[in-house]
Amino acid sequence: MTIENYTEDEFGEKLATVINPATPIKSIEHLKGRNDFLVEIKRTLFSAGRHVFIFGDRGVGKSSLAATAAAQYQSSDAEPISVGGAVDETFTSIIANIALQALKRRKYESVKVQNSVSMEWRGLKWSSGDEVSGLDLASQIKTVGDAAELLKQVAEKHSEKPVVVLDEFDAIPDSKERSRFASLLKQLGDQSINIKFLITGVGQSCEELLGAHASAHRQIATIELPRLGWDARREIVTEAAEAFGLDVDNDVNWRIALISDGFPYYIHLIMQQILWQVFTDEEPCTMVTWDHFYAGLNAAIRQTNVELKRPYEKAVLHRSNEFEDVVWSTADGDELLRPLDEMYASFSRVVTKREGRQSLVQQKYNEAIRKLKTPAYGGVLSQVPGRKGWYMYREKMLRGYVRMQAEVNKVDLTGEKKSPKSVMHVGNSRTGHYGPSVPRNIRLSREEDDGN
Repeated sequence: MTIENYTEDEFGEKLATVINPATPIKSIEHLKGRNDFLVEIKRTLFSAGRHVFIFGDRGVGKSSLAATAAAQYQSSDAEPISVGGAVDETFTSIIANIALQALKRRKYESVKVQNSVSMEWRGLKWSSGDEVSGLDLASQIKTVGDAAELLKQVAEKHSEKPVVVLDEFDAIPDSKERSRFASLLKQLGDQSINIKFLITGVGQSCEELLGAHASAHRQIATIELPRLGWDARREIVTEAAEAFGLDVDNDVNWRIALISDGFPYYIHLIMQQILWQVFTDEEPCTMVTWDHFYAGLNAAIRQTNVELKRPYEKAVLHRSNEFEDVVWSTADGDELLRPLDEMYASFSRVVTKREGRQSLVQQKYNEAIRKLKTPAYGGVLSQVPGRKGWYMYREKMLRGYVRMQAEVNKVDLTGEKKSPKSVMHVGNSRTGHYGPSVPRNIRLSREEDDGN
């Protein structure tokens, strides 16, 4: 084993504490690049009657930001209440779940205190030790007013500063059910009920919530979460390695930052697999190298969520060879919105790095791009509204998986251009994150070593 003084179990357990692609981060020390947002959320929640909606693309870390912000705001006498949207959830089922969790999540000092804490509402009485049916409770919630009345009791019983995280709000299938939350948040504010909501979802669900009530904007502060900037991406990698006394080759660190496309999920997944490669290396080492990188990247590709793999596979499997090159060209550079001419230039560069590949004339390339908009080819791309010849990824997170596939085949997608640093809260719609692009000269040492 390369990493000394660790059994496999000990290594795996410690690795899970410093990096984990599967669960939201809940601690400030592990949440990178989001400090300004944490400050903004905390200050917003100090305002009476105000709640926060965090929206953004899938995989940018909305759940982690909400969980960390909730832990920061929640008083120490209890833990935040956490509920999630799902295809079988409704307004009433979620409110009932909040009420049931209000007691179960309390931190009690003694059995006596535990037994003395109970709630009674509409003829239903339960304590932290009771088994209460959520269906029974949900059936008593007939109106938004009923929900507000129940949450008032939750606020009084739960803690000094109770906070609820409602994750994946957009997963609630019925738009009418989602719209009821706007009225609820208004009533909570009007009645000065001491409970805060942190809601996460995609932009469309945020617009639906705000549009459901004319004055909803007074109760709901909206925060659009972009992709991670370069420093935060590299910091995740560096700190994960340092936890085991390792250094990371600087160019390797840049490559991870690049191919992750700013999505924390990919950084955690890739780094998790890289560190396992270091652990099983037969030779002692103190540095994460290119060999560890490529072995870990292969493992990360195998473990990527199947929902992300499927569109890519539909686009390239059982197609002519050039389709994979076409797909890779769409993920080149750092900009989310790209014109055809720019993507074709990327395609021409990709082809030169592929043995035995021939280029396409631009007309044929354009035809291939249009096919990538169709369900038969995975619906990878969509046209930018109002901008002829401009395209974007339908699922932004898929870009990272495409970049991983290109990188593992030794095709680096580094067509970044220098861009001025953006000011906080003035998002860059083309790049989707704040800050300058990565330097163009990274990875030179790897290219020299490989001769590519």
